[in-house]
Amino acid sequence: MKSLTFVILLNYLFYFCDCGTLPDSQLAEQTLITSLLSGYNKNIRPNDTVSVDITAQLQQIVAIDEKQQIMTTSSFISQTWFDDRLSWTRNNSNNNIQVVLLPVTSLWIPDTMILNSADANGYLTVNTYSMASVSNAGQVYMILPALTVKTRCNFYVRYFPFDKQVCSISLTSWSQGSNRIIYTEDSNTVIDISDYTEHPLWKLNRTDMVVIRAEDRTPFEDTYNDVITIQLYLQRKPLFFILNGIFACWVLNSVTLVSHALPFAAQIGLCMTCFMTYSVYSLNFSNLFPQQSQYLMMITFYFLLSICWTLISMIWFVLCNHFITKGAMPKLLYSFSEWLQKRIFLFCFPSPKQDKPNPSRFRQNIKVENIDMDQHFPIENATSIGKNNTDDTRIETNNKLKSKCNFCNRCETCQADFNRDKVKGNNKKDIEAKCSALNCFVFFCLLLVMTISELSIWITMAE
Repeated sequence: MKSLTFVILLNYLFYFCDCGTLPDSQLAEQTLITSLLSGYNKNIRPNDTVSVDITAQLQQIVAIDEKQQIMTTSSFISQTWFDDRLSWTRNNSNNNIQVVLLPVTSLWIPDTMILNSADANGYLTVNTYSMASVSNAGQVYMILPALTVKTRCNFYVRYFPFDKQVCSISLTSWSQGSNRIIYTEDSNTVIDISDYTEHPLWKLNRTDMVVIRAEDRTPFEDTYNDVITIQLYLQRKPLFFILNGIFACWVLNSVTLVSHALPFAAQIGLCMTCFMTYSVYSLNFSNLFPQQSQYLMMITFYFLLSICWTLISMIWFVLCNHFITKGAMPKLLYSFSEWLQKRIFLFCFPSPKQDKPNPSRFRQNIKVENIDMDQHFPIENATSIGKNNTDDTRIETNNKLKSKCNFCNRCETCQADFNRDKVKGNNKKDIEAKCSALNCFVFFCLLLVMTISELSIWITMAE
């Protein structure tokens, strides 16, 4: 009884539930796909000449490596062509099916590759799970999933960070010329950027797609290849580099100008610090770009000018300190600084006044001399009377007294050195005033030249 019950239940399931059978719609699609792929050879082209339309949907610019000159993008690339072997007539027997999905690995597909690819394999590779949509008219639509495409791009960074670049993705058939495959662009949807995600450092101004002709790589046929070129017009966003490079360098230039008001030791130390900072910034920016000798970048020229301003300031500080220390300067430069004091700065840096002799001090010296003479002469007389010294001894003593100074009891040689040092000190003060005028003149000249040069560089880069 148990076995009989099991058999009846099993028949009931197969008969009333239709287990193991497909619905009519799926059965018709299965029959259609089987009939389409039966006898289908994917190594044979659909026609003698196949026209392939290519469209691209740009998702994101993932990265741009300017040193290696490589652009990495994420995009959907679709290809459309006609294959008459995959066409059918819609009727009731096939349930009026209009579109079927077929595995790409079972169909003929064009051997499209990325001509300027930076990867080892530049083909638009397909996977086993990739599907193609086929319409009843025989039109095949194949869209590949999000591809991370690495392409080579020649960056022209002369006007960095205000530069504009044109990078391209070139697609063509590697082995079949224009007599077999013709690539055309879809004029309605050239490049779809509706879902594009903006890059933080690059702005996408516009896109374009063109078809160009290239030489055929097949040596047996005299023909050409159609190359689809997807062009991306990019513009760099300069805010990051302005704040972290150009503005910082401008601040260092201002610090170099401020150092004209500092003492000599602080001036040299500040200039050396600016030199080290310039070198660090120059190395950081040079690591971003490839090594080339075709042109001079404006940002490099800007750093070189900044280093030159600091070098000129340091040379002037050393010369000015040399003039002040030695108490002498070239006559022509002395005359020029005197003209600056009179005509430009209107005696803002007057020369020091010479010390005049003090009459009261002169009279005091005379009195001291008389007192000393009165005190010495009685001692000499007593000595000469008591000891009967000769006149030669008295003459020698008078000569020694005459060789003494009147007030400070120093020798005449020391007094002459003292007077010479006083004159030298007055000359040193005068040269300090002249160097101060020259220092202000050098400051304003550097300020004017730096302003003009930096404005010209900025205008050139912005254009």
